[in-house]
Amino acid sequence: MSARSKNRTNPLLWVILVTLIFLAAAGIIIYSLGYRYVKEDNVKFSGWTVNGQPTNGKLSYSDGTKGKLKKDKDSANGKITYSNGDVYEGQLDGINRTGTGKITYKSSGDVYTGDFKDDIRTGHALIEYASGDVYDGEVENGRMNGVGKYTFSDGSWYYGEFKDNMKNGAGEYHWNDGSYYYGTYVNDRRDGTGNVSVNLSDGSVYNGRCKQVFANGDVYEGDFSGDARTGTGTYSWANGEKYEGSFVNGVLEGNGTYYFAGGNTYTGLFKDGTIAETAQDGENGTADNSSKENTGANEQ
Repeated sequence: MSARSKNRTNPLLWVILVTLIFLAAAGIIIYSLGYRYVKEDNVKFSGWTVNGQPTNGKLSYSDGTKGKLKKDKDSANGKITYSNGDVYEGQLDGINRTGTGKITYKSSGDVYTGDFKDDIRTGHALIEYASGDVYDGEVENGRMNGVGKYTFSDGSWYYGEFKDNMKNGAGEYHWNDGSYYYGTYVNDRRDGTGNVSVNLSDGSVYNGRCKQVFANGDVYEGDFSGDARTGTGTYSWANGEKYEGSFVNGVLEGNGTYYFAGGNTYTGLFKDGTIAETAQDGENGTADNSSKENTGANEQ
């Protein structure tokens, strides 16, 4: 092999070398202009930055969701348009939703306006549902948790404690016919025994047994279980009659005393809402409460 052949450089190597130099130079130029790759927790960003802060680019989330970020370079406010059509507008800490903001969900039509922390709905919020329902209160980890007011599209409303999107704890429920309930809940169902303390929406406090007042003037005070009057309690009718004793699923069942409007009383056993035995020192007949169970009592 001649010396000339040994010194001859392979053209392909020159091409590779020039390409590498070009790419390196382009990378330096792009980097100097502010193009970055950023990763925070469950989201990755690729795009343009100003002073290290993402302003315009693409977002990729760990669950496969994609998004486009456009952020004001002179403030913490920005907009994220997600691949599923959802849109967020509000404060951002880097590429995470943190502060106050608004997100509109395309598929449901629901709108959330409120606080975010580390990209999660946490704090206080106003949630407007496409159904017409509205929630105004505390949220944690994206769910109704804490104290809030939920207003239904038919005008009924609940104010009180929530846990995991359900009524849990003490609260008040108002039906659109004027009936209302003060007491406690377990997983969206009226449930409570003994005395309860309820912070009401007007700032006052109700202390006493669970209480339901019906639109026709009837009043029940006593135990609830599984969303029904179950346990011991007192049911007072608007006509002056009253029953004190045991209930099962909203019906007079067990031992109790019935006070008739005429002044007579019966103490003894009740079954399926009626007197189970002949009264000895009182008024014979029935003390039927079944017709009153549905008077404003069906919670929406």
